[in-house]
Amino acid sequence: MPSLQDELVIKGMRMRNRLALPPLTTNYGTDEGYVTDNIIRFYEKRSRDVGLVIVEATSVRPDGRLVKGSLGLWEDAQVEGMRRLAHTIKNNGSAAVVQLNHAGARCYPTGGKLQGASPSGFAFNPQVQPLVMNQEHIDEMVYDFACAAARAQKAGFDGVEVHGAHFYLISQFLSPLTNQRSDSYGGNARARARFAVQVVKAIKDKLGEDFPVLFRINALENVEGGQSLDDSIAVSKLLAEAGVDILDVSVISQATWKEIDGRRYLLPASAFPKDQPAGANIPPTAKIREAVGLPVIGVGKLGQGTVAAESVNKSLIDMAAVGRQMIADPDTAGRLLAGMPEQITPCHERMSCFASIRKGEPLQCKVNKDLP
Repeated sequence: MPSLQDELVIKGMRMRNRLALPPLTTNYGTDEGYVTDNIIRFYEKRSRDVGLVIVEATSVRPDGRLVKGSLGLWEDAQVEGMRRLAHTIKNNGSAAVVQLNHAGARCYPTGGKLQGASPSGFAFNPQVQPLVMNQEHIDEMVYDFACAAARAQKAGFDGVEVHGAHFYLISQFLSPLTNQRSDSYGGNARARARFAVQVVKAIKDKLGEDFPVLFRINALENVEGGQSLDDSIAVSKLLAEAGVDILDVSVISQATWKEIDGRRYLLPASAFPKDQPAGANIPPTAKIREAVGLPVIGVGKLGQGTVAAESVNKSLIDMAAVGRQMIADPDTAGRLLAGMPEQITPCHERMSCFASIRKGEPLQCKVNKDLP
């Protein structure tokens, strides 16, 4: 029976235990996408006990940043700072992976050729006009993901994660709600996955089959017309065939609509609301694991009690990601591994971390006043 303390080795990437720090947006980077001392401090504290650190969404282009202070790997000059970050994480004994992303129509409005890149013109932000991508745009974006992955490898990261969740660009292609294309990139789940598959294959072609590639996917999207679990399983099988090594399974837990000047905008959320129990996303994640046969990372309040340990013990997931709880208490992982969850300083789920980011401010926490 597997346990949180067991190591996991995939494609030569050794994870000393089954706890992961998921990609957490900090907004601590510079306006140019460079690593700062605050970034280093944040990850140094949180890489001391976990087996895997997945560094926050890092943009493959300057016009695809999630927030103004997003990290970037769109140019060679950013490699040195990312090398310092990878070294900090690995020096603490954790495997280091960086998540690659283009926020698409959910991007921070900075301008640029592919600002607002979108499969079908679905809008999320009145400040960003969606750009319906043509074949030239798609080919350019695939190339940019591959080049960013090569820079991550050069910086010393053990692997990369492709962000295909949370209604950012690749997720917008995967979702039937936001992808209404009539060409080869739209239609059924296989067609909607074509862009994601091309990104994965381009990274594998550039870096080789032995360089680990993770993929973050929504298990399902709890919004009418969104991606179903059956869709996610179909897509995950295609990603496995393309060379993905680990699935990092998230969720759209809820979504609301806002109308501005007669146009509706979707406001999706990936964090479970306070009334949702810990581990609510584990059952669909386990179904993906069983259907696809790849190792999976589960997420969703797994820093509470014994949920993470039980989910791994029962082989429902291969790794447990602990996010918001690690913001509130950087020692959470060590205490979970020691079997002392009662000593954890709990996250109060006041969502000030999300609120601060939405306001364009650096990450804040009501519990942990000592960030980063």
